[in-house]
Amino acid sequence: MSLPAPFLRWMLAAVWLCLCGAAAAAPPQRDWPAIPSPAGAKTFWIAEYIEQNTIPMQIRGIESTDSMEVVSRFYEKWLADKSGYGVSKVGLTRVLGARFGLYQVTVQLRARPEGTVGRLVAAVIYDEVKSEQDMRERAERIGKGFPRPAGSQVVSDTLSFDEGQRNRTIVVTNNVSVETNALYLREQMIRLGWTLVQDRTLEGGMRSALVFRRNSEEMVVTISRNDGAYFIVASQTTPE
Repeated sequence: MSLPAPFLRWMLAAVWLCLCGAAAAAPPQRDWPAIPSPAGAKTFWIAEYIEQNTIPMQIRGIESTDSMEVVSRFYEKWLADKSGYGVSKVGLTRVLGARFGLYQVTVQLRARPEGTVGRLVAAVIYDEVKSEQDMRERAERIGKGFPRPAGSQVVSDTLSFDEGQRNRTIVVTNNVSVETNALYLREQMIRLGWTLVQDRTLEGGMRSALVFRRNSEEMVVTISRNDGAYFIVASQTTPE
């Protein structure tokens, strides 16, 4: 048994692009599974706690001078007798996974000339959802409160914790130009009580950078064009 390919692709994208710091501002406490590492491998925190599209996660990085085949065999032996064990390949990444109660553990490995690099992820994807209304409410939380033009799609909504502050990063894509996206956000953010403190147009109008403040909160917004689509990345920090 293995997770659906679309979910695996989404999880990999979320994990490999995640730049969150270690949690330090009282995030929710959970009984996370302990994921071992091979002898000689280096592991380090990427995020002790984040919520990616409302899904709680814990992520560590791993680096090893051993080949991907050697590192993969270590995790195959560890996971093989666990519920829902499966192995998949997404691009150049080998993904091994299994279920641990409420948690899905995935080991994501990539070969490199020096050995192997990867991510060790525990995600709460089997948490009980009591009704369709609960599911709708959970889906509605993704991107909630952030204004975006009609037709926009929220790619990700990530909540993390740093020293003394809570961080929220929202990624949105649409087919609206950089200039029109920026105009829309200026108007809507001011309507929501934010003050525009920086407004810069870069790269000949192909990129826009906006900074808003509201009391002690700050939101940094970048808008850019990539492969024919337009992306908004909004990073909000709120003191705890």
